[in-house]
Amino acid sequence: MYKLPEDDLKLLNKLLLMKDLNPEDGYSKEKVIEYINANRELEEAELNQIRNYVLDKNLEYGFYKNGEPNELGYATEELGDKLFYIMEDESNK
Repeated sequence: MYKLPEDDLKLLNKLLLMKDLNPEDGYSKEKVIEYINANRELEEAELNQIRNYVLDKNLEYGFYKNGEPNELGYATEELGDKLFYIMEDESNK
């Protein structure tokens, strides 16, 4: 279905190094790690788990104290949107 490009993998690996502040919700971190390291095209359910992880990290680290998005916030929002549209396009086929 979709193979993650190098730029996305770099961001995801950066996120994996960050401390988890919230419990897993809609994803398994173990599975996310497996999918990121898979080096193959990922299915919709796998992309969805990665997207949920990205959105969780966005909530945990993506904002300044004043509520404005920071650089990581913009990057995770962009990746989350990108994965959503990829999954949506595949669903419409």
